[in-house]
Amino acid sequence: MEFLGQEQLYLFASDVLIFVLIILLTAIIARISKTLIDKALRTSPPYLVARIKQYIFILIWAIGIILGIRQVGISTDILILLMGLAGIGFIVSSAYGLQNFVSRSFLNLQMQYKVGDVISINNYTGKVIEITDLNTVLLDKDGKIIAVPNVQFLNEIWIKHSSVSEGYEMTVPVIINKEIDAVNFEKELLNSTMEIKKYFKKEPNIVTSKINEKTIELTLMLNLKDPEKKSIVTVEINEIITKLISEFTEKAEKERKETKFKEIKDISQ
Repeated sequence: MEFLGQEQLYLFASDVLIFVLIILLTAIIARISKTLIDKALRTSPPYLVARIKQYIFILIWAIGIILGIRQVGISTDILILLMGLAGIGFIVSSAYGLQNFVSRSFLNLQMQYKVGDVISINNYTGKVIEITDLNTVLLDKDGKIIAVPNVQFLNEIWIKHSSVSEGYEMTVPVIINKEIDAVNFEKELLNSTMEIKKYFKKEPNIVTSKINEKTIELTLMLNLKDPEKKSIVTVEINEIITKLISEFTEKAEKERKETKFKEIKDISQ
């Protein structure tokens, strides 16, 4: 009996060791996936890249945890069921987005409008500055940004006006941590864009799109001389944004640690 107890203990210890190794391997794969996604989608909008990284990260960890739990002999049926329900919930919640994505495909086939055209729909009129998989973004005469779901162009009556040749408008979403000094970040970003000013017809502008509890969403508005240079500008702008976010995040973290250290020092005195 004592021999059997030792053997069972050995098997349990080996299962726990394998469980730990699976979790460590999962963490490594999840970390590598972020780097690979950044490289593969370097020309895509940062906001979209961030969302894709988030979903892939959760999926990798879910698979790793299930494999690890199975290794120690615990049933994962309930966990898999919950993941299945979560997947169904995700599909249902994404139905609106998928509908707009499919609408975009039909609009592309018909070539009904393009960036630079002036259109009117649902009492809104503006110049098309960007066409995403979900929305068509308009800029009205007052400088307001209007996002119209693509599916509305299949369901509603809309009007295409004569195009204006004032350059190619494009927008780049930027998400920063709320701890970052947003004012200085915006100034530094505008200054950094001057490195590629040869592509611009007008000076870039930044507007604040949304402020959450933890993040600030900015929109960098660019006006290009040549629409064909959009991919080049996108790559260079994303590199500038990534570098600045890293620098400002590091600076904010350093200031936070210094403040905390000062508070502890004051208390100790």
